[in-house]
Amino acid sequence: MTFRTLLACAAITATLADPVSAQQAPSAYAVTSPNGIDEEDFVQIGGIKQWVTIRGADRANPVLLIVGGTQVDGPGAILSPYVRTFQPWEKDFTVVQWDPRGAGKTFVANGGTIGPDLTIDRLVQDGLELSDDLRARLGKARIVLLGVNFGSTLAVKMVQAKPELFSAYVAAGQITKPRAEREQFGYERLLRLATAAKDEASLADLKLAGPDVWRQPRDPARVAAFQRVFVKYRPPVPANPMQEALSAPHWTMDELMAAQGAAARNEQVLGKAWGEGFDYASLGSNLKVPVFVIQGEEATSSPAPMAKAWLDGLTAPKKVFVTIPGAGNHALETHTAAYLDLLDQYVRPVALAADRKR
Repeated sequence: MTFRTLLACAAITATLADPVSAQQAPSAYAVTSPNGIDEEDFVQIGGIKQWVTIRGADRANPVLLIVGGTQVDGPGAILSPYVRTFQPWEKDFTVVQWDPRGAGKTFVANGGTIGPDLTIDRLVQDGLELSDDLRARLGKARIVLLGVNFGSTLAVKMVQAKPELFSAYVAAGQITKPRAEREQFGYERLLRLATAAKDEASLADLKLAGPDVWRQPRDPARVAAFQRVFVKYRPPVPANPMQEALSAPHWTMDELMAAQGAAARNEQVLGKAWGEGFDYASLGSNLKVPVFVIQGEEATSSPAPMAKAWLDGLTAPKKVFVTIPGAGNHALETHTAAYLDLLDQYVRPVALAADRKR
């Protein structure tokens, strides 16, 4: 169970205790601008129905497709229920959220089952088909691709396959190393912080936990020791994510719970192959679009030094690396305004220029 799932389970309890606070009037989410767009529906992609939402204040804005899920979760994690979080982005971008094959509402609509077609290659092909559909639907020559964690793998492969579809690639959490190396980085970060604070209790917990605390078979005592230190020194995390999700249009409690189950199933099907056995060298050293790595400075699921080393070794028309101080794995959600400022500063001008060239 990921930390994000633990957060969500706790939030469900709070929501059930106070259902009124989780309900927002539909008007709170309405796009009312004359040239705006607000479309939520299933789109036929790869032979199945897949859930796509398109929201923005002005159709003339660049289109931003978010691929992947939360910054700490891997395959099957989604951000589409968090409409309120991304509402500020809608003034400058047409924001597209996608529940890919085997995840979210797409999982629910296709019988709540995961078949043998849930592979990285199939997800990449689905993403390319969706990108083509968006270009035609919204009248754009190219769109911006934003990859988050597992989605960063899919997004890079999408750009490799068809760079002509995209004006820019934004990595909100670029994964470049196997899970064990990233977990080692997170352990060493905690050790460094606890040492600087002369926190003997946390140092004792880290000694008990060890750097391989997540290896199977897991020892509950070691995991608990690690979690005590992790919670003490973690960067900001989203407040009440499930409450926000329940307030979103088009989602029910049953669907949200099914989406949580789907994420766990995705981890079983794809998690090991991606987190441990995936060939990260296959991401290559050349992308034919501008690349922007924008992430939390304290991220551990996508450690900044690893992401920067990947970008430094990459050949691309334009490269930018910037971190958000104080932000961690959830920078998109906890520092939404700061992230938008950086998108506006670096990415939006590139996307608008690409639109003018069509």
